Amino acid sequence: MYWPMLLGRVPFPAHGVIQFPPWDALRDSGYQVPRTAEMGDLVTELYPWKAFTRRSLVGGTLPLWNPHLLMGAPFLGDLQTALFYPLNVVYFFLPTPLAWSLSILIRTILAGILAALLASGLGARRTAALTSGVIFAFCGWVTAFQTRPHLDTSLWLPLVFLSIDRLQRKADGTSIVLAASAFALPVLAGQPENAAHVTMVGLAFFLYRWAWPRQPAAGPGSGRGRFGALFVAAGLLALCLAAVQMLPALEFIGQLDRSLASSWGSKPLHEIAAFLSRDLGANPNSANVPIPESAAYAGMLTLLLAPLALLHRNRRDAIFFAALGACALQIVYGRGPVYWLSLRTPVLSGIPNGRLLVVADLCLAVLAGFGISALMDEGPERRRFSGRWWLLAGAAFGISAFGVAIILSRAKTGILPNRLVSLSTLRGPFSSAVVLAAAATLLGLALAGFLSRRAFAALALVFVAGDLVTASYRFFPYTTSGQIFPSAPTFEFLKLDPEPHRVAAVDVTWGSSFELMYGLDSATGYTVLLKRVIRLLAPLGVQGNSTSLVSERVAASRSRLLDLANVKYVAATTWNRSADVMASRPDRFRLVFSDKSVRVFENLSVLPRAFLVPAANVRTIPGEEDQLAAVSSPDFDPAHTVILEKNPRVAGGRAGGNRPGVSAVTGFEQRINDVSLRVEAAEPSFLVVSQMFYPGWTALVDGENAPLLRADYAFVGVALGPGAHEVQLRYRPDSLRIGGAVSVAALVACVGLCGVRRRAPS
Repeated sequence: MYWPMLLGRVPFPAHGVIQFPPWDALRDSGYQVPRTAEMGDLVTELYPWKAFTRRSLVGGTLPLWNPHLLMGAPFLGDLQTALFYPLNVVYFFLPTPLAWSLSILIRTILAGILAALLASGLGARRTAALTSGVIFAFCGWVTAFQTRPHLDTSLWLPLVFLSIDRLQRKADGTSIVLAASAFALPVLAGQPENAAHVTMVGLAFFLYRWAWPRQPAAGPGSGRGRFGALFVAAGLLALCLAAVQMLPALEFIGQLDRSLASSWGSKPLHEIAAFLSRDLGANPNSANVPIPESAAYAGMLTLLLAPLALLHRNRRDAIFFAALGACALQIVYGRGPVYWLSLRTPVLSGIPNGRLLVVADLCLAVLAGFGISALMDEGPERRRFSGRWWLLAGAAFGISAFGVAIILSRAKTGILPNRLVSLSTLRGPFSSAVVLAAAATLLGLALAGFLSRRAFAALALVFVAGDLVTASYRFFPYTTSGQIFPSAPTFEFLKLDPEPHRVAAVDVTWGSSFELMYGLDSATGYTVLLKRVIRLLAPLGVQGNSTSLVSERVAASRSRLLDLANVKYVAATTWNRSADVMASRPDRFRLVFSDKSVRVFENLSVLPRAFLVPAANVRTIPGEEDQLAAVSSPDFDPAHTVILEKNPRVAGGRAGGNRPGVSAVTGFEQRINDVSLRVEAAEPSFLVVSQMFYPGWTALVDGENAPLLRADYAFVGVALGPGAHEVQLRYRPDSLRIGGAVSVAALVACVGLCGVRRRAPS
């Protein structure tokens, strides 16, 4: 699957970068963007975040704050950065391209091992358990969500099941620690919606085992009450283990313009074809299924084997996983009573539940392992199986064949027999029919007694591996490390200006957050946006999760919002009207650089990153909406007026030295979690720093604590007395300090609990 990594190649969609105008020179005249699954998040968020983490740690700083994007944004608080996720430790020690590649291998292997252990622990035979592991490791959902926090979160679901099973069987400290770790890791992994799904599914499995134990209780104190108490203890310990990430994340969520009040809706029913479509190579694919969001292929033989799990000796768990998979599908595709119930369940009603497809894939993997085991356990070798076996397998084949027929009828392109050997056809609609027929033949030979049970189990493992690997082979395009965000003249020019400044692209001249990879600061970016960012920049075109600006709105704006955001350079392109639109305002924007289709304009009225406003010009407006309206007004001049919520308390009033003749910021140094300034104030003044206001920032003036205030609706500032001052802004959130202390205490408790053994009943 990943042999190009041995040659130093990196699984990264480089086309997602070089397709933009700044890389015109890298593309030849016949270049076309390849058809792949949607991989935008990899280039706009995930890889830049990992590179930023690596760069910061090499510099000796734990990146709690990201000064490069969105006028400054919390890095730790955004749960998806997964700063404390154990598997991300590879980025602490290895170059980003190597760590990125290694992470894919780690996820795949770990997903397979955990699924195999789960199937084995619940009663599947060894070969059958290995088959379950292969199915989960290479299923469509796991493949499509590689490199994304969704998979980092969901791959721990098998461990959640295993830990609950052990917790019921062994009442010792190790069981509590294992269960706590299993529930904490999905939270640390960075995808809150998937973490909620893992938690809810784990709770469902606990309730099932609590109500219907796998084996009768043995001895006093070993029944449901003990099991429930141990589960609660494990849950509390899990919360404590994850506190270092959870508390900053909860603080971050409180600053967002989102709620759980509205439903994300369900997927259209036709997308259930994802379980039969082997095509992961485009978005949408040949079955009109969006990739990665709706990928779910788990193998044709898997679908035929899953019903046979009902004949396994561990029928109770087989029924649970069958029911769990059915419930997940109802919620995903918006059908049935479980979907109705999900719309009325807190949290579940307000998150994107389409990602429960991973639960369905895991259930299929476990059920397939049970099905193989049931077949291996049934009677003597080479005996024809009874009618119930044929009935279950026949029903599965009939449903699958009907679905494949629909896929073939809706295929976007014709199927030509001479294309059967091509790689695209091996993953196309016709391949589904071929693989289904082959799977049915293999199972039919076993049920008819022509294959021994051991031979069938071995062949099933090989068949499933071949099916899934050919379906997911080269899902990621590979490139060299030098082609990941390669050098571009536009970015080299923007880095020449030594003054602290921000840049912005209009009309998607380049992708969101690309500035982070080149060490530039920007007012824009792509992530879950703080509500202040969205509301402040909405007049310039911001909407959704991306702050890409719109040229017409920027050029037409008469406000000083762009100036206040310290945007000195605006990049446009001749690919669309943006270059002409920006050139239509020579009074405001001056062309300073051209390269191929890119045009860079200087904002002639930009404000410095930090500046002083006379204290006499402080204007107090209590309400936030009124503050925003005032700041957005064309009449507001932020260079001479500052808007505050209340009158400030002056800091540094006893500064020594003669008063300077002119107020000025004479020094500015931006680090990741700190800002240092030297200020000379000729009169009582208010220092405004163009950085987003956020809890956790504190101010020191001449070495003493000073109030840090929210200025001009969204920025930070400090009131200063006359004289020369040293001002330092520091990001030291209490949420991290408290959460870190709780997590460390929980780790110590885990070490102690691992030494506790269950005492034998007297």
